[in-house]
Order: sequence, then C-alpha cells, then structure tokens
Amino acid sequence: MGAGPNSRIRLRRGVVIGAIAGAGLLALGGASWLLFSSHQAPTPLALETPVAGSSPSSLVGTWKVAAGSEAGYRAKEKFINQPATTEAVARTAKVGGSLTVSSNGSGLIATKIHFTADLTALVSQDTYAQYQVYQRDFFVRNIYLETNRFPTADFAAGSVPLPASLTGSTTLSVSGKLNVHGVTKPVIARMQVQLTGNRVEIAGSINVDMRDFAIAPPDISFTTAEPQAVIEFRLLLDRA
Repeated sequence: MGAGPNSRIRLRRGVVIGAIAGAGLLALGGASWLLFSSHQAPTPLALETPVAGSSPSSLVGTWKVAAGSEAGYRAKEKFINQPATTEAVARTAKVGGSLTVSSNGSGLIATKIHFTADLTALVSQDTYAQYQVYQRDFFVRNIYLETNRFPTADFAAGSVPLPASLTGSTTLSVSGKLNVHGVTKPVIARMQVQLTGNRVEIAGSINVDMRDFAIAPPDISFTTAEPQAVIEFRLLLDRA
C-alpha cells in the first residue's frame, strides 16, 4: 500500500526541518570557523630596532620608566565554539617604576629595581572579526583580578649584575618578587636590555600560573582560559 497524504506531508515536513537544521549547523560551524580564522593577536613585546642618538657615556645613576612603556598578559583561551585555543592578550600603558645603576668593581650593578603596572587600565589587544573583546576585559578586571581591591601589579628585585657597557642587546635572568592580587611570589624575569638612543630599553616576560596568585582561570560563558599565563613588558627608561 502507498503512503497516505498525511504520511507524505509528514515526510516532506521532516525533510524540510532536517534541511533547515543541517543548514543551521553548517552556518554555526562556518561562523565558528570565521571567528577562529579571523582572530588576530599582537606579537610578544620585544626590543625595538635601536635608533641613532647620543647614548649615555655612563649608565651610572637612576633611571625612571618613561612614556611609551607597556605591560600586560598573554594567555591561552578557548572562545565559544572554536576548534582550538587562541591567545588572549591585554596590555596597559600605565606603567611606572625605576632602578639605580652604580659601579661595582669592573662592572655595574642595578639595584632598587621596582616596577608597577596599573591593572585597571588593561585593555585587550586581540580581536575577533575586527571586534574588540571588551567583554573579557570587564570580567577579567572586575571579577578575576578584583582590581577594585588590587589595582596594581608590582615587581621588585634586589640587585642584578650588568656589563660595564651595553653593546647591542644583553640577555638577563632576574630573580625577583611579583605581587598580584594581594599575593607575593618569587619569579624569574627573562629580559633583554639595550641602549636605544639616550634611553635604556628593557623587554621580557615572566611565566606564571594564575592559581599561585589566588586567581581562578577565567571561565566565562563565552571563553575559558588556561591557568598558565605570560606577563610581558617593554620598558623605556630615561635618566631621572
């Protein structure tokens, strides 16, 4: 016996609904792929190409952070239905601090090393489809970093030996203490230092685990972050 009219109608309706659902899944998959493929994150902070200028005849003295300095974080996250993780990058230009350089026998030594970053001014630098992910900033700053209670991050180190003169870039590993979210932990800052014109330029990073600083890895409805993060910085120092 052939199918009745009602059966044929149900069959056609099922085919239509299935086609619509399939198209919806394809569209969702396509949107997810577009979101993932359009993601753009800036490269890590690094030394600039040295510019011509009158380099200091002596590095001895106090050097303070100048305008143009930056600091921030870089972390892996999975955004909505991405097929893989991408990098969340946020930075602040509100950076301060200083260090003092003095003679130490045949070389130099940097002491009184203290740098700060204003976490309330962190702004995402990576984008999805040219759309700045400011929603993430709201949650990270207010819920996870609790910047209303802990507005700054601080790095301090006692002393670091330096070569007698800086020719090209010098690579250093600096042991210090990082204070974030009201928690202080020992860390190692790996950095490069060079003279750029009449300035000292420092660029580097610190690897951290958010949980060591009582910060839960962000887990929001639209993104989930991994606990490991990299703190990046590029500091321009002028003589005080």
